[in-house]
Amino acid sequence: MVKQRMADTDLRNQVQLMVDNGQINDPDFLRALNQVGKGVEISDIGGDYFETVIRPPKSERGRERYLETGKVELAPVERPHGLGESPSSMRAILAQERMKRDGYTGFNPPAIEPEIERITKILSDGVQLKSINSIGMGGAREARTSEQKLGVAASLLADVDRGYNRETGAAFNGVALDAGHRVAHSANPLLSNEPSNLIMQNQYVNKGQAAVEKMAFQQGREATDTELADGLFKSWINKIMNNQTLATDGMRKNSPKYNEVMSAINAKLQDDT
Repeated sequence: MVKQRMADTDLRNQVQLMVDNGQINDPDFLRALNQVGKGVEISDIGGDYFETVIRPPKSERGRERYLETGKVELAPVERPHGLGESPSSMRAILAQERMKRDGYTGFNPPAIEPEIERITKILSDGVQLKSINSIGMGGAREARTSEQKLGVAASLLADVDRGYNRETGAAFNGVALDAGHRVAHSANPLLSNEPSNLIMQNQYVNKGQAAVEKMAFQQGREATDTELADGLFKSWINKIMNNQTLATDGMRKNSPKYNEVMSAINAKLQDDT
């Protein structure tokens, strides 16, 4: 896919040079070239996660209206499965855990707002409304306004276009993504539909945090960063263990039974060293 994009870009550059030099000046061709350029730009922002599709309605008049707009659809590419233990997912979980633990990410990405503004215009000019609405409902807990859906779609696609999490810098690398809230819905429902609060996250990071947030919500409070970090670290350990039960599962820490089990393990470790 990457090689094909490079080849398409080279061809587009060659044609553009011919247009700039006056070697091509046919008005119809130039209009078509402009539309193709828009399509390539839309395809680029979809990255590996959304593809451009043209699906005109069945009726003749419907097809005419569809094609008159010059807009395409952005359809989600089928999600890969079974990548919870992939290196990309493991790194993403640890990067999020470190950020929640002490605020450190080891990464200082440039501001994303200019990219969101650029993508908002691309969506408005070249993408069918139903695609914008579909993407813009990511992470929704209730109905959103048209403005909110456009804003959320642009925010999520800005992350996809970059190819990495805007907070931790963890690369997506084709792993399934979910729309995640920077401030959880359970913590502040007023921010649930705020476009700047929606970002793309590694699906397994999103799930790890959601479990902790749900537990805190059931207790009538907000999950702390430490609890989120602990939950993410536990998720990471579970993936290393391939979800095998630990010898101390279900035991109260420092209880007689816990200490009995751990003392045998610690003794074995000391003998091995």
